[in-house]
Amino acid sequence: MEIESYKERYKYINRFTRGLFFLAGDTFSLIIAAFASYIILSPFSASVKSYPIEYSAVIIASILAGMAFFKMYLVNWRYTSLRELVRIINGVAAGGLFAILFAEIFLGAGNYEYAFTALVGLNAILLIGGFRISKRVYIELISSPRKKKKHTIIFGGESEGEQILRDILKNDHWNLSVHGIFDDRIMPGLLLHETRIMGGKRKMIDYIRVNRVDQLIVAFPEIPKKELKDIIDEVKSIRPDMNIKVLPSFHSLTDDPVGVKHIRDISIEDILGREPVKIDMNSIRNSITGKTVLVTGAGGSIGSELVRQCANLNPGSLVALDIDETELFHLENEFRNTGMEIVPCVASVTDYTKIDQILSSIQPDVIFHAAAYKHVPMMESFPEEAIKVNIGGTRTLAELACKHNVGKFVMVSTDKAVNPTNVMGTTKRVAEEICMSYNGTCMTKFVSVRFGNVLGSRGSVVPLFMEQINNGGPITITDPEMRRYFMTIPEAVLLVMQSGSMGNGGEVFVLDMGEPVKIMDMAKDLIRLHGLEPDKDIHIEITGLRDGEKLFEELLNAEEGVTGTDHKEIFKAICSRKMSKAELDTRVEQIFEVIQNGDTGSVRDLLKVIVPTYTYKKELKKLGMLHSADKETVMELTGRN
Repeated sequence: MEIESYKERYKYINRFTRGLFFLAGDTFSLIIAAFASYIILSPFSASVKSYPIEYSAVIIASILAGMAFFKMYLVNWRYTSLRELVRIINGVAAGGLFAILFAEIFLGAGNYEYAFTALVGLNAILLIGGFRISKRVYIELISSPRKKKKHTIIFGGESEGEQILRDILKNDHWNLSVHGIFDDRIMPGLLLHETRIMGGKRKMIDYIRVNRVDQLIVAFPEIPKKELKDIIDEVKSIRPDMNIKVLPSFHSLTDDPVGVKHIRDISIEDILGREPVKIDMNSIRNSITGKTVLVTGAGGSIGSELVRQCANLNPGSLVALDIDETELFHLENEFRNTGMEIVPCVASVTDYTKIDQILSSIQPDVIFHAAAYKHVPMMESFPEEAIKVNIGGTRTLAELACKHNVGKFVMVSTDKAVNPTNVMGTTKRVAEEICMSYNGTCMTKFVSVRFGNVLGSRGSVVPLFMEQINNGGPITITDPEMRRYFMTIPEAVLLVMQSGSMGNGGEVFVLDMGEPVKIMDMAKDLIRLHGLEPDKDIHIEITGLRDGEKLFEELLNAEEGVTGTDHKEIFKAICSRKMSKAELDTRVEQIFEVIQNGDTGSVRDLLKVIVPTYTYKKELKKLGMLHSADKETVMELTGRN
């Protein structure tokens, strides 16, 4: 499309003609101002019979010169603002002072001239200012088409709420009309920028029940997460299609002005009702800054976040190791032009020779071991692969960490390692035992950290539900009573790093994941987040528990318990070792010999010897090292079509 130029559109308008137009308008305004001033002063100055033409001409010329000095004949008429009004006042004041000075020297000014000048100046500001702003008033209030604005209310009337309201009133393009502010902390009935404060949370809910509100803005960064969740749940139960925006809490810690651009849609983190964890960044920084750090499983959800968080703490060198070259490529690209270089390394943690060469070359001070197979149903079908990576990979890394005098070895574990009912959880529990067995045999300090599900990680429930909602449903849930612990990925990773910095070696740390979340409630909340209604717009389908799944995950063995640490969200599990390192090594070797011989039917029994709390269905012993004849059995036992 060809764009019409200014010269083509306004052939006869240029800087000269615009200046003449404003000069004529200002002159006319000043003539009226001078005549109005004469009329006002006439009853009080009997000695002055005729209009002071000579002095009026001096004042008008002086003020016009003052306006020119302050460049008021170069401004854009359409966008006249408070800044231009200040320049008008300066121009009028400068012109008035010059006129008084001129009259003192050449005309013999008296009290009348002083009063006349002051009145002309005041009238000039009103008339010239009105003339200059007239086009903006005409365009914005008269000629512009009126769009129907969204009926909006704000929860939070203190500093952040006031700034957001001011931004909405100032910028019409937000297309929002604020009908009320609600805040339990402020006296109801007051006006904030002509908008009434109507009460607290209960009044807001009552207002939403009877009014068609399009958008709620929660401008209350300090609101407890539990209270925010309650508000979201109640509002969505009344109006599922209402748009809810929240102001992130970090804005309360900055001096930057808050505006509509800073608010965001509610997210799954908001409806969990979890308070953000508090992290001692100084202790983490001391354990990472200037050190050589190796992260295994760096392409995964936890591993990649470990790389990001470590990169923020200025390590001496940061090595990202993964067998997936595509994910490493994306991670390396993420750090381009950031000033922090990561060293990508494609390798398998099960490759003893390659890992030995890598550790010999880089000499890491800290290893974060996040490489693992984690998908529960898939590992039930391929237990030997879970054993090779989760147990064999951990043993390889632990042995080589000792050999190369690594300072600290932090293994990422899982809540599924407690009273496990699946191969994945059991292999992670064995990996914990391996780390404890190596601690004390060399200078390396071995630490394991257990936590539950993380939001948004690959293969987890939230991305699956989101995909199902986007496809129109149904959402599939294995059991309506299933509950899980959840934490955001950055929270989990920072707590892993915190645990690693605290550990003296041999500990299994457990993260406080808060209260377990009912998966059914989470599914309904996600549906409402999309402005839909559960079981009306999106149906929920119960499919039954899959092999290896539990209704409830346990972060700790009930019979062992925990002790507290200096960090209130991190506990130390009391883990009593059931066998010596030599016996553990023997048992692990037996499992690998069985796998090597292709007899995977007994691997679960051998795992149970190491982890007595492991339970499983006997028919699952048939799975592993699949041949074509086994496929039908796998489909039947794992419920896959």
